[in-house]
Amino acid sequence: MNENENECVEFGNKASALPGALSGAAIAIGVPIVTLTLGKSLAPAVQLTVILVGVGVGGLIALTSTFFSLVIPSKVNGCGCAKPKQSIHGNTVEQTF
Repeated sequence: MNENENECVEFGNKASALPGALSGAAIAIGVPIVTLTLGKSLAPAVQLTVILVGVGVGGLIALTSTFFSLVIPSKVNGCGCAKPKQSIHGNTVEQTF
């Protein structure tokens, strides 16, 4: 990666990772609390299954949100994407994005 690419693209917007991580943690903590509080009529195997699925889904949401907020560029200045010129039937046409 050269110096020009560093100026064009910025990674790691931590502000976008925080809401996803917090909501995933809330799901991972909230589902077991609600299941243990309100699910007394459920069989123990069903309670355990719901708790494990809630913790797994909440953790997956938190990890996915954090991973993609670090991998996806948070700012792209557009200095690496030139507008190519195309020739259509002999006429030069600029492609717009």
